[in-house]
Amino acid sequence: MFRSTLSAALFVLCVLAAPARAQFDDPPFGKDPGFPVANKLPKGFDQLANVELAVTPAKAKWGETVTVKLTVKLKNGGTTYPFLGEKSGQDSRNTLADPLPVGDLVFIGTVANPTAGLKRKPREGSIGEDDYYDEAVTWEFKAVVSPRAKPGQKTVDLGDTSVQVCKATCITARGKELPTATLEVLEGASTNVKLEDLAAALEVLKVEKAVIPDRGKPGLSTPPSPSTGTASKTDMRKDAKPADAYAEELKTIAAAIVPAEEGTGASGGKQTGLWAFIATAAMWGLISLVTPCVFPMIPITVSIFLKQAHGSFRERLKLAGVYSLTIISVLGVSAFALLKFMAWLSAHPVTNVLLALLFLVLALSLFGMYEISLPNSLQKRLQSKQSKGGVVGTIFGALAFTVISFTCVAPFLGGFAGISAGNDGNGSLISLPTAKEIAGGLAFATAFAAPFFILALVPGLMKALPKSGGWLDSVKVVMGFLELAAAMKFLRTAELRVFPTPLYFTYDVVLGGWVAISVACGLYLLNVFRLPHDEEKPNISVPRLFFALLFLGFALYLTPALFKGHDGKPQRPAGVVYAWVESFLLPESEPWPTDLKGAIELSKTSGKPVFVDFTGMTCTNCKYNEENVFSRPEFRSQFEQFEKVQLYTDEVPAAAYLSDPGSRPRKAEAYANREFQVTVFGDSALPLYAVLLPQPDGKLKMVKYDEGKINDPAKFDQFLKRAMAHVKPKK
Repeated sequence: MFRSTLSAALFVLCVLAAPARAQFDDPPFGKDPGFPVANKLPKGFDQLANVELAVTPAKAKWGETVTVKLTVKLKNGGTTYPFLGEKSGQDSRNTLADPLPVGDLVFIGTVANPTAGLKRKPREGSIGEDDYYDEAVTWEFKAVVSPRAKPGQKTVDLGDTSVQVCKATCITARGKELPTATLEVLEGASTNVKLEDLAAALEVLKVEKAVIPDRGKPGLSTPPSPSTGTASKTDMRKDAKPADAYAEELKTIAAAIVPAEEGTGASGGKQTGLWAFIATAAMWGLISLVTPCVFPMIPITVSIFLKQAHGSFRERLKLAGVYSLTIISVLGVSAFALLKFMAWLSAHPVTNVLLALLFLVLALSLFGMYEISLPNSLQKRLQSKQSKGGVVGTIFGALAFTVISFTCVAPFLGGFAGISAGNDGNGSLISLPTAKEIAGGLAFATAFAAPFFILALVPGLMKALPKSGGWLDSVKVVMGFLELAAAMKFLRTAELRVFPTPLYFTYDVVLGGWVAISVACGLYLLNVFRLPHDEEKPNISVPRLFFALLFLGFALYLTPALFKGHDGKPQRPAGVVYAWVESFLLPESEPWPTDLKGAIELSKTSGKPVFVDFTGMTCTNCKYNEENVFSRPEFRSQFEQFEKVQLYTDEVPAAAYLSDPGSRPRKAEAYANREFQVTVFGDSALPLYAVLLPQPDGKLKMVKYDEGKINDPAKFDQFLKRAMAHVKPKK
């Protein structure tokens, strides 16, 4: 009963993590998941609350004080929360735009959370209490009609303010999704002016004019550059822009871009490393053969071919061909599908959590905690079909073997697809399959099926195969440790997309987990401890000793990175191994400026070209380049000659903003960046690097780098120098 239940649970996890069209997000180039619809509450919000915004009095003159009332009327057991900052420690909260927008109304003073109806409950999972409302609540904002307001009907809103309502789940309405109010500005100045309120409003307008002439928002921590209205270089963070305005801004920039020279268009480098990719796919397919689910079946399967062929080479060739082609068809389609969709799915937190759970279930099975197998009814059906023999029986035998071996093959297939996704960046659900994706899937499946075909034709080679035995149990356990390590990585990727700052699976936690896993694996190989399915063996082989030392040495090699040096920064072990580990675990680093328009404006005054880095929060190759190439002294000095900008295409980090606008606006900006990349370069792969050179006629000449991962730093150095050669000295 336990085995059947576990098998069913594993099947559900596999289906949920499979590369079908997910329902938790829209496709990358379909409907935008991040753009809010004006004055339309999110789905389900109106089932829990009605939101109203009103101005009292509804008609006012210049200088008059009015009250803007935000009312949340709860229903059906819904709750809402006070306006609180991040430092409150309360996860569920309403967030007030900081600062509130300055337009026809100038907001003054502070906003108090009503005490009437305010209730408290113990905080889940930690010490403390959370404040909430479970009945209608109204917040009052004091504002003064601006002296710049022209007579007429005006629309009033609360900017990027967000309101959250919860019941079983929480739904948040942000910015434009919230309702607006109307105010009629009358001609002439009011005789009912409160001097202290007017003075406060004029002070706000004075700050606005001096600090942010283009944004209309006071209160930034550093003054902007005069030409752009964004934060200065001492503080590279920015304020969030409305999603539609930002998208239009990028469209205008895209229309002005022209290639600087022949061959620097959108087609450069899409198939770079095709043969290396095919070879890597084939290598993973061969590695999958040396697993406990597969290796013992090779001689058994070939023996069946030999018996059914009755000594006929032609019959043996036919059966082996059918068996191998069936495996290639089933496994090839699975591999191709993962390669096709993993780039999109791998960035989504839900997918990563499901993959982590799947790998955890597989790891515990490999450790011997339980056994995963097909349901008895399905096993009997496949075996009955296989027992018929001939071509039909061979096909069903191949199908049964492919399904049964999934437990051991899935980690290698999924791991390869995940690494490929991290290297290639964003995938598109609607784009045509590429030769690289098709070839990779076929290479993996063909390498996996090849031994069955070859040994069936040349049975004498089976004598050279090592005998199955206890060593396969050791392979099982080592695979289990590797799957535990993979599960931690998937959980880290998920958390990076859920929280602005990782709280649980931080880089240090996951790296420490990898060190502990490597130590445990090394000690296991040295027979320091045994697991339930292991045989008692007092001695170990030389290869086993070698692998034990390899895992223990790897743990010692990574250990210094857990400690900080005298400068307060983590220590970085030398060598390409740590460089790959670091990029794979997605280190947290401060982003460059992310305002392309601002960088272009700065370029026009400084004379420096704009270096554009298309990157992603979960892009492995992006992190490798940024941490191990861009950090070199020679490139740091070269980058001083550029205005640098990073365009994230999965989600813009919260650290790029003066105050976190929330996940939805950050995803909306990333969506616009991805559309911009595809429009200009016809390619969504990450990373992608280009240099833009503003011209006197308003055009932007573009030089593109034709490689993703920088394998040859000298080539990248030449690219930067070639880009600088296009810069005309200022007169």
